[in-house]
Amino acid sequence: MLLPDSIKPILMITALLLALIIGGLAVLFILRAKSRSSEHHTAYYLHKHKDYFLYLSIHIDNPEPLLPPPGLIKTRELVAIQQKLLEWIEMFEGSHRDKLSQLCYDMGLVERERQRLHSLRHWERIDAAYHLGVMRAKDCFGELLRLLEHETDDSTAFVIGRAAAKCTQQPGELRKLVLRLAKHHPQSHHLILDIVGSSSLNPLPLYLDLLQVEDVDLITLALIGLSGYNEHDAIPFLDLLVQSEHKEVRIKAAKLLLEYTHLLQTEPLMVFMSHSDWEIRAAAMKVAGEQPSGDFIPILKDALTDPDWWVRHNSAQSLGKLGLPGFQALCVAHMAAPNTLDLNIASEAVHEQLEIASELASQDITQRIYFNELSHMYEKICNVSYVNQPHQLLRIRS
Repeated sequence: MLLPDSIKPILMITALLLALIIGGLAVLFILRAKSRSSEHHTAYYLHKHKDYFLYLSIHIDNPEPLLPPPGLIKTRELVAIQQKLLEWIEMFEGSHRDKLSQLCYDMGLVERERQRLHSLRHWERIDAAYHLGVMRAKDCFGELLRLLEHETDDSTAFVIGRAAAKCTQQPGELRKLVLRLAKHHPQSHHLILDIVGSSSLNPLPLYLDLLQVEDVDLITLALIGLSGYNEHDAIPFLDLLVQSEHKEVRIKAAKLLLEYTHLLQTEPLMVFMSHSDWEIRAAAMKVAGEQPSGDFIPILKDALTDPDWWVRHNSAQSLGKLGLPGFQALCVAHMAAPNTLDLNIASEAVHEQLEIASELASQDITQRIYFNELSHMYEKICNVSYVNQPHQLLRIRS
């Protein structure tokens, strides 16, 4: 029986789809079987060499170098042992990690992965780079950097970059790596800094060096990297960068300077509190509340009418941290124009401080006294009683 011509294309497409589905299922079955076989062999060889791993765990604290396993080791055995060693290297630090890394050299594992770096298969080169990084193969940095030069994909480039960072031995190597990554991935500051953190080298000298270059991306990278370090040697460079024509650089430099709260003097902080960039003003208002003196109360009070919400918010929060004088300024600001949007933050801060003090008042007599002082001041300035008291407290008369 002959089929109509209109049905033949449909049958051909259906047959093709069935063939693709069957082929895909066959590939999945083969991959799954291969994976199970690999897991089986790995488990078998790890069990076979359990005495060797016991030897490693016992002697890793000894000053003598660790010895390779005795006898002739097959390739599959070597792969299984390498897998276990890499897990341990990532777990340990210091001399323990160094001894395991040297063992990888003595067993020929590093040389094996170096050869795989030149494979024609892309995934195998990436896999080899990752393994060399875990092994901290100290003489492989140059090869990894060359591999990185030819890597165009972002995700795999960062895999190679992290591996290279783990292999760095000299500050110059770390600098080369950062320059390469920053050049081709200028918007990935935090990821690059995370990669830098994988190195055993101290990154501070590199960050200080990058503060002195003219490349805005590298300066920004260094400023982000310096956050939280409180590195005093950076202060002269930060003082210059606060005057930068690039807004992001100015802001990050100012925020770093504001981290040095123990070194901040009154005049520089006041300059930041009146800066033209609202981000710097907001950061300065926040820091002012952490200063022991009350010199900043007038500026903080004026900042309650700042055009930017964050500046107003941070100034109100800082006034709340400055004890009775700060609370008094908040109450006065609240009464000055209680219905305006700008001073609404003052009203919220007043009630927030009263609620916090009321909650703490149940803990000890000192907190009770402070709450009574706040509530009395609130009643005196605002002509209204604070009634949201969860506890019956002793009233202090002025």
